[in-house]
Amino acid sequence: MASPSVSTNDSQLQIEVSNAFEEIAPQFVSTFAPLQKERWGIFINHRGPDVKDTLARAIYYALQARGFRVFLDSEGLQLGDFFPAEVEEAMRSASLHLAIFSPTYAQSPWCLAELSFMLKSGKPIIPVFYCVRPTDLRWVAQGKGVYVNAFSEYEEKHRFSSEKLQEWKTALHKVSFYIGAIINNKDEEQTILESIGNRASEVMKIVPLPLATSNKKYIEEALIVGQGSVSYRLVELIHSQQHTKLSRFGIVGKGGAGKTLLLKQIFNSNQVQSLFCNDLMIWISVSQNPSFNALRNDLVKQISLKVNERLDGREEDHVKSWLNETMAKHKFALFLDDLWERSANSLLEELCVPLFPHHKSNIIIATSRTTSVLSQLGVPNSSLIQMQDLTEDDSWSLFSFHAFPHSEGILPSSINEEIARGVSKECGGLPLALKVIGHAMAGITYPNEWEFALQRLQNKAAHSLSGTLSSSLRLSYDALADVASNGISLQLCFLYIAAFSKAEVISTEIAILYWIGEGLVVGTNPLQIGEMYVNLLADRCLIEPVRKDNDGRVIVFTVHDVLYDLAHQIAEKEEKCFFQSGRGFSEILENDFSEHVRISLMDNSLTRIPKGFRAPYIRSLLLAWNLSLTGIPKEVIRSMTSLKVLDLSKTAVQSLPKNMECLKNLVCLRLYFVPIKRLPDSIAALQNLQILDLYRSDITELPAGISKLTTLKLLDIGSCRHLQYMPSGISNLRSLEYLAAHGSSNIGWNKREKNRLSISDLGTLHNLKRLGLENNNEIIREGTLGSMKQMESLYLLLTGMERLPKDITSMSKLRKLWLLCPQLLQIENSFCVFQHLSSISIFNCRMLKQLPALHNLPSLKQLDIVKCPNIEKFPEEFGKGRGFPKLEIFSVLELEKIEQLPIVEEGALPSLKILTIMKCEALQRLPQCYWNLKSVEKIRVYGCSKALLVMAKEEIFIKTKTEGILA
Repeated sequence: MASPSVSTNDSQLQIEVSNAFEEIAPQFVSTFAPLQKERWGIFINHRGPDVKDTLARAIYYALQARGFRVFLDSEGLQLGDFFPAEVEEAMRSASLHLAIFSPTYAQSPWCLAELSFMLKSGKPIIPVFYCVRPTDLRWVAQGKGVYVNAFSEYEEKHRFSSEKLQEWKTALHKVSFYIGAIINNKDEEQTILESIGNRASEVMKIVPLPLATSNKKYIEEALIVGQGSVSYRLVELIHSQQHTKLSRFGIVGKGGAGKTLLLKQIFNSNQVQSLFCNDLMIWISVSQNPSFNALRNDLVKQISLKVNERLDGREEDHVKSWLNETMAKHKFALFLDDLWERSANSLLEELCVPLFPHHKSNIIIATSRTTSVLSQLGVPNSSLIQMQDLTEDDSWSLFSFHAFPHSEGILPSSINEEIARGVSKECGGLPLALKVIGHAMAGITYPNEWEFALQRLQNKAAHSLSGTLSSSLRLSYDALADVASNGISLQLCFLYIAAFSKAEVISTEIAILYWIGEGLVVGTNPLQIGEMYVNLLADRCLIEPVRKDNDGRVIVFTVHDVLYDLAHQIAEKEEKCFFQSGRGFSEILENDFSEHVRISLMDNSLTRIPKGFRAPYIRSLLLAWNLSLTGIPKEVIRSMTSLKVLDLSKTAVQSLPKNMECLKNLVCLRLYFVPIKRLPDSIAALQNLQILDLYRSDITELPAGISKLTTLKLLDIGSCRHLQYMPSGISNLRSLEYLAAHGSSNIGWNKREKNRLSISDLGTLHNLKRLGLENNNEIIREGTLGSMKQMESLYLLLTGMERLPKDITSMSKLRKLWLLCPQLLQIENSFCVFQHLSSISIFNCRMLKQLPALHNLPSLKQLDIVKCPNIEKFPEEFGKGRGFPKLEIFSVLELEKIEQLPIVEEGALPSLKILTIMKCEALQRLPQCYWNLKSVEKIRVYGCSKALLVMAKEEIFIKTKTEGILA
């Protein structure tokens, strides 16, 4: 094999490197096989000189932060007769394409060829118009606009055929009508990133599977108990009917049998994804009492994003016609989870699903607890999959696995086997009940407690709950009372799950804020105690973690529909709750709420709260995600004197009533993403307020009286881009533990004006545990951070900071540190005294030349070094004996001058699991020692052409745990 030749001509060199890659492609594919099998999520098409180091990379990192696998091709690629394998594979496998149109976009034939390829794929495209207008793309065909000179040059030099040029002009014209984002100047970049991320998230809607816990068998339990063949059979059925225009399939089984998990596995399976990767894949959770309007809106939302059409303000009849016509002309796979008798007859009609689509191979797959419901949907018996109850032996194996974890599933001698098997038998062969009740019995060794549990399960009639399974699971709810010293509060924390919409992925932080607001979580560190409660619920399988951080903390979770029903029934029947989230309500009737203590009407379509609304004993009122709700009448505020939690997030509320002082017991006020500009002065009278969440609101100033909120513990003003200053009285909030101001870049911290807060004034907040700051000029002086000895998480985005203050080392409890300081010159070695620091991100510290002795940090689990172009090498000590004893994730991104990674000696990096190296063009090779680390699960090398070419050529070091991308 010939080595890539070197030329003094840069463009020629790039072409030769590309050809060299193609020459070694067969070897590369075999050695990096896992890469070729994985799908990219998003492909970014862009013109490098315009946006590579600014907008394109900002979008890239923003999407990566949301968990997407994003492809951003390398600089300098030139158009030849082929797409290099990695680029073509990325475009072909990506589920979504994002095209950034900039002033010199059309000067790159490569960009135009990619755009044409993307359009032909039929996959969704999100256009971003950067300093150009959509009309500029249309005017090319008329010989006008910013792109006309580029096409004129192509025509004059006869570089491409007239057919090819016309193809590119047509592509530009077509994409100009797609829904996208328009950015006119650099200042608008940050504000547009979240909307692009939100849109990408919705276009690429993937139904989440439960997260595997520390024991990997958790996610595989369906296979353990004999259901593994069911998924295979259903996929085979789908493949066998590919020539039918509309096929219907059904999964039937009892509640808790695993129907939803099976449907999610089918949705996410490679076989089904490959059949519908260019088409409509839609997931609808129906539930027992659905709102057809809400379900139809969800369907419209998913499809409109896929086909790049907007239906804002359209009349209902027009929307229904559009739905029917759009689905008729696109191949679709419709997944309907949890159908009930009430909805089955008219569901397809209400959703406007075409019964005679134009294309073949359309499918509908539904789950239900009864065969008759699926028959009403039109599912033939031959396409029904029955989820069978587990045998008694399988049930015992699964129950033992969860009930006796400390003895590896073996029955302890202190427990009577006959009674324990009786408890298992009462679970009815249902995996959910076996898992949840097994966890409820874990750790119980006294025989009389097992006997009592068996009696409770056998006496199901004693419960007022509907359904045998709910009555059985009641045991796990009752057992929560004995889990902690405040067990009754833990029970109520579980019931709060029913305040959210069914099948919703729930934010741990939001749930904890509600719990704190009601007083269910108390103590010196309520957020930490709340996290402990979440872990307790997860350990007992009452919730399912979806995502965790590096410290094992649950970030978001979901709950099985049967357990949701259990929480909902108990909450409404026994705890005086009115939980009706996500039901499609457009108004609240002036019903009698005089007995209710908690009301949740989140995620509905409310536009107003009637003046006659009265709930004198209410403690919690949750109205978030009513997008058209404009306010709460002062008469309602006056009547809710017992209110502790008020959530108006993601509503259209522009002002609060002036009589907020009536809410004298209010503890938690959430105004996340609300267009409110000012808070009423009466806010200062809320002497019990602990949580004030204004994140991403339009707030322009905070009331001077905020200094009177002496009980305030959490103040979130992050990404409040209209906020100009902070009142000096905030320095008097000595109870404050959480202050988030990062993203609010317009706050003038350095203005020494009367009644305005400076960064130095923050030194009085001795109890801060989390702090986020952003400013373009201000620096942190000695004496500010040194007083914050309780600090656990610190986020500093300070462009003027050249050195970290020495007293930062006083933060002995620091666990997470995030630095974005472009002028930072040095990090002292004394910085490495933190015994509890588990995560460090050093981002865009462009003047930093050397890293400190981070290898000495005993608790460090994650280290990210990103876009620090002046770092030329890592300290040799990084790879020395016992260095980084707990480091699991090590990411090195865009270090332009790094030529090699440190050699790892025996004993160093003993816990490393994931190593990521990206866009380190000077990197020569990756030492073999990294593959020899026993703990390593995956090595990712992207955009390091020199190192990858050497690795592929030498045919050594390569293992299946390695991923590689040349571009």
